[in-house]
Amino acid sequence: MTNQSIKNTAKLISLSAITLALTACGSSSSNNDNNELTASANLPSVIIGQVTGVTSDSITVNNHIIAAGSAEVEIEGNNATLDNIKQGMMVEVETNGARATEIDYDPVFKGPINIKNDQVNIAGITLSNLNSSDFSQGQLFEISGYSHSLNSLTVTYQAPITNSQSELEVQGSITNLNQQLRTFTLGDLVINYQQADIDGTLSNGQLVEVEGFYNNAIFSATEVDAEQSLSFTDNIDTELEGVITFVNNNMSLITLNSQWQVSINDQTQFEDGTTANLVVGQVIEVDGVWQQADNKLLAQEIEFESTNINSNTTNQQFSVAGVVSYEQNIATINGIEFTFNSQTVFEDGLSVNTLDGQWVELEGTYNNEKNSVSEVELEDDTSEINLTGLVSANQNQQATLWGYISEDNSLTQYLNQTVELECQWVASNQVRACVLDD
Repeated sequence: MTNQSIKNTAKLISLSAITLALTACGSSSSNNDNNELTASANLPSVIIGQVTGVTSDSITVNNHIIAAGSAEVEIEGNNATLDNIKQGMMVEVETNGARATEIDYDPVFKGPINIKNDQVNIAGITLSNLNSSDFSQGQLFEISGYSHSLNSLTVTYQAPITNSQSELEVQGSITNLNQQLRTFTLGDLVINYQQADIDGTLSNGQLVEVEGFYNNAIFSATEVDAEQSLSFTDNIDTELEGVITFVNNNMSLITLNSQWQVSINDQTQFEDGTTANLVVGQVIEVDGVWQQADNKLLAQEIEFESTNINSNTTNQQFSVAGVVSYEQNIATINGIEFTFNSQTVFEDGLSVNTLDGQWVELEGTYNNEKNSVSEVELEDDTSEINLTGLVSANQNQQATLWGYISEDNSLTQYLNQTVELECQWVASNQVRACVLDD
C-alpha cells in the first residue's frame, strides 16, 4: 500500500465514528486454542473507519470484529504492531475475505493548536469533541477524526506530541498566497514553502496537504501536495459508512463527510429507505466498488441507518449554471469564484483542460469562505437554469443569486432566503420568472 493511500485513510469516515465518538467502547471476543480469533467470513476487501475495539488478536471497525493477529500494521508508513493501534483511530483494513492482512493508520493532523474566539483549531479547521480544554497556544497534537463540513472536524482520537522536532502534517485551503515570498496561510497558520517539493499547482482556495516542521510560529514545509490523487486498486470491493454531506440535483452523486464521492445508478440497491432518503445528515452504509478512473465509489448497496446528524456547520449546498471561465483551479461564473479539489467529479467528458468557455452546471457546498465544487456537468438546455443558494442584495440593492439579477424582479421575493429556484435565462447575468423548484 502506498504512502498516499495511507494519507487518505485518515480522511475516511465511519458510522461508528459518528455513533461512538463520544464514548470509549471496547469489544470482546472469544479466543480459540491457538489464541487467535476465529476468522470471519465474507469480509469486504477494504474496510475503512474508526477503531472501536482492539485486542491482542483482533480489531473492530464498522461493527466488524476482524481477526488481525497476523496482519501487517503500519502507522504513518512505518512498521508497527497491533498494540500501537488505539481506539478512535481512523484506519484502513485490507482483508483476504476472512482476516485482516494489513492495517494502516495515518492521523488527519499533526500540528500546532490555535485557540481563537473560544474555539480550538489546527490550520483553520475547527476541532470539536476534544476530551480536554487544557491546551496551550501552539502546543503540538496528533488528531484523528471525521468532518461534517469544509472547515470543521470531530475528534475521535488525540494525543500530545512531546517531541518538538517531529515531522508534522496539516491540511486545509490556501489563503494569502505569496508566490514571491513563497508563503501562504492555512487558517492562521503561516506556511513557508521555500524549501518544499510541490505536487500540483498552488492557488488561493486550493485544498492542500503539507508536511514539515514547526518552529517560532512558522510551519516550514518540506512537501506540499495540491493534487491529492488517490491510489486505491480499481474495482476493489469497499465498505464505507458515514454521514451524507452533499446530494446532487438528480441524486446520482453523494458525498460522505465532505470527502468521499459515491455514485448511484439504476442497479444500486437500497435497504430501509429509497432515494428520497438521500438527504444531508442521513447516516448510511455503502457497499460498492472503487472506480479509479472516476475517483469515486460506485454504490452497489446503500443501507439507511436510523441516525441523522444535525450538523451545526455553516455549509450550504449550491447549484449554479452559466458560462464558466477557468484559470489556475478557479472557475468563475458572473464574477463569482468556485474552487475544485481532488474529489470534484467531472461529467460529460469535461476536464479542467476543456472547461473554459463552456456552459456548465456546478454543484457543491459553500460557506462564508469559499464555494467548493463537488460535480461539474455540461448544461445542454440554457433556456432554463437551476439556482440554489442565498439570495442577497448587491451594491445596487438588487436581489441577486450567484451573480444573476432578475429583469422582472422575481428574485426580490426571496431576498435573504436560501432557496432552490428554476429561472428562465435571458442574457449574460440576467434571468426572469424565477420560481421555487418543486
